[in-house]
Order: sequence, then structure tokens, then C-alpha cells
Amino acid sequence: MVAGLPLPRRSWNTYIVSPALASLIALQQIDSAADVARKRLADLPAAEQTLAASLAAAVQAADAVKANIQENQQKRRALEKDVAVVESRLARFDDHKAAVKTNQEYTALLHEIQTAKSDKDAVEERILLLMEEADGLAGELKAAESALKDEKRKADEARAQLGTERTSLEAELARLAAARPGATVGADARTLALYEQLIKGRRGLAVAKMTGEICTACHVRLRPHVTQQIRRNEDIVQCESCQRILYFEATPPAAQEPR
Repeated sequence: MVAGLPLPRRSWNTYIVSPALASLIALQQIDSAADVARKRLADLPAAEQTLAASLAAAVQAADAVKANIQENQQKRRALEKDVAVVESRLARFDDHKAAVKTNQEYTALLHEIQTAKSDKDAVEERILLLMEEADGLAGELKAAESALKDEKRKADEARAQLGTERTSLEAELARLAAARPGATVGADARTLALYEQLIKGRRGLAVAKMTGEICTACHVRLRPHVTQQIRRNEDIVQCESCQRILYFEATPPAAQEPR
């Protein structure tokens, strides 16, 4: 028996398998399990890349909000400088009031002052809008940083799980490789060569079960005399359609309930 694998056995009194056929069934079980493990191992890098991409997207989202905050601050500083310039103009206008000699000059000065105040009001209004925007951006940044923290936590957990799975799969492959030689003891070299040829040419499936009169690999109905050979499980019988080696596993009769 190969450790960890359910080798062919007598499931009830009509199910007897020859040593050679038993070896091939066990080999198929081992190779199929190894193929599943290898395919999953091959999928792990893509899963890790998906995690990295999700984390990078969360980082990018937080960085984008930070960039908007920085731009908002730069605009406000620029506008505050504009306010300072206008206030300087207004101070000069106040200084000029004492030097005004005519009504016409005074009217012109008042117009300049009013224009400067209007300019200042407009700039300050824009500053207020930017401050409101800054408040909204602060909320966005808080949400983005919270999402980033959650994404990092989930990524760390998922990476740990993938690492554990990788270790488990590698151990399983090593176990299956060690079990494989023991599964060949019942078959001769010619039979094993046929199996190896089929496993390579039939997408990893060299041995299949016959259910009813159907090959479960290619789903073709078998001829009656072929099905009789397969049911005996004594010889290496191949499907006439897909050439895979077939075996029969009897279904135990249903237990009758006591009356």
C-alpha cells in the first residue's frame, strides 16, 4: 500500500484487481494528486501578484489624496500672498489720503480703494473655498489611510496563508514522489512503459474507470466483450477510443434495512 492513498481493494466479494492493474491505478492516483499540487503551486505567484496590486492601488489612492492636500495648501499660500499684496496697496492708499487736494483726486482714490477691497474679498472667498475643500480632503485622507491599513493587514494575512499553502504543497509533492516507486511493484517494465506513454499523451490521465459500459475519460460506449474483460480486472485492457487503461469498480449492493 502507498502511504496516504486509497489503493484498489476488495470493496465487496466481486471486486478483485490484478497486481499490475492495482499498481497502475495507484500510480494514476499519485500522478493526479501531484498534478493538482503542481498546478496550484503554479497559481500561487499570480495570487501574490494580485495581493501586491491591491495593496499598490490602496497606496496610490492615499498618495493621490495627499497630493491633492499639498496642491490645496500651495494654492492657499499663493492666495494669502495675493491678500498681503492687496493689503499693502490699501495701506499706501491710506497714506495718500492726506496728500489729496481735489475732489477729483479723492474720488479716484476712493475708487482705487474700493477696487482693492473687492479684489481682497474675492481672494479671501477663494481661500475659504479652499479651506472647505481642505476639510473634505482631510476626511478623504483619513478614509484612504484606514483602507490602506486594512489592505495591508489583509495582504499580510493572505501572504502568510499562501506561504503556508506553498510549504504544504511542496511537502505533499515530496511525499507523493517518495510513494511513487512503491506503487510500481506489481507491474512489469512493459506495462509501466505503456502507462508512462499514456500519461504523457493523454493530458495526465492514463488510467480511467469504466462506469456501466462507458469509458469515463472519453465517454464512449464500449463493446460488450470489452466490458466483460474490464469487469474481470485481470488484464490490462485499453479503451478502443482513447487508448486509456480501464478498470471496473463494482458498487456495493445497498444495505437492506431490517423489516
